[in-house]
Amino acid sequence: MQTVFRFIFQKVLRLIAVLGGVVLVTFLLMHAIPGSPWNNFSPSALAMVDVSMDDSTLRELNRRFGLDLPMWRQFTRYIVGDWDGQGRFFCGAICGNLGPSISMGGRSVQDVLFKPARGLGFWESQFGYSLRLVLLGAAIVVGLGIPLGVRSALRPNGLASRIISFGLVGLISIPNFILGLLAVVVLAAWLKLITILPDWHNPAHWIVPALVLAAMPMASLARMTRAAIGAVLGEDYIRTARAKGVPGARVLRLHVMRNILAPLITYLGPLLVEMFTGLLVVENLYSFPGFGRQFWIAVLKLDYPMILGLALIYALAIELVNLLVEMMCEVIDPRLRADPPRGDV
Repeated sequence: MQTVFRFIFQKVLRLIAVLGGVVLVTFLLMHAIPGSPWNNFSPSALAMVDVSMDDSTLRELNRRFGLDLPMWRQFTRYIVGDWDGQGRFFCGAICGNLGPSISMGGRSVQDVLFKPARGLGFWESQFGYSLRLVLLGAAIVVGLGIPLGVRSALRPNGLASRIISFGLVGLISIPNFILGLLAVVVLAAWLKLITILPDWHNPAHWIVPALVLAAMPMASLARMTRAAIGAVLGEDYIRTARAKGVPGARVLRLHVMRNILAPLITYLGPLLVEMFTGLLVVENLYSFPGFGRQFWIAVLKLDYPMILGLALIYALAIELVNLLVEMMCEVIDPRLRADPPRGDV
């Protein structure tokens, strides 16, 4: 029991340290960008606010969003909280309050990201859309990556394995924004299989963004599966099982896959993290209504609370994925739960 509490305590401390570091670095980089939410110097037309504001209006806006405060107080105000103009204390990010979005007219960040339109469920919110896209992409990664890796490992010198290897190298070499543009040109402009303006209420329109998001992680998982199986097939116990006449399918299922399962899950964790970061490109490329696209818009408009809130959510999601992978590996391989050997005193 003491070991369990120590494990949980260590993970909580690591989570707090990571989230605090991410928010601090994001805060400093965000304020290093020239301009302000009211007069952004970005060359993008989306980031330009072509509205004439007098000094009194700017002062009132800065006061309302706390931008007239020193930077150290802006940071503590966001993390811990502060007193508002009426003398009432409001809690900050430690209580789940991610602040008011500047580009959304003061609407809270958590409301923008997690609250769906009236009459719709959670899965219709921006976070719900992105989470569904990642889950669909993860299903493609596992459903295609592992079988392709197994197929190419069992017959490494066959024609099919060479074709698979060539295709996997191609997918890894092409960035997802190039692959996404090629998918639009080929499938929409040439073959007319998809529409330029998709309807995201139609599940069929999710296939292309999910494939683009999953292409590179799927290829990486397939190559890793092939390498892991190739290493296990050379072990003595595999040759012994084959010498005893154990069928090849049984050897693959009971001996090979069981021994590579923990490394596969460990490798799958960073791939899922990669898919979360890939949302910024894929969602903007297809105008997908998720929080990846919202992150991009927030950076262009210098929406400070939205940038900090999304960076915090990204860091929390990545840490939770890593923790889940670590726990699954310990369940699958009990040796990882064993206490490390202690030296002689």
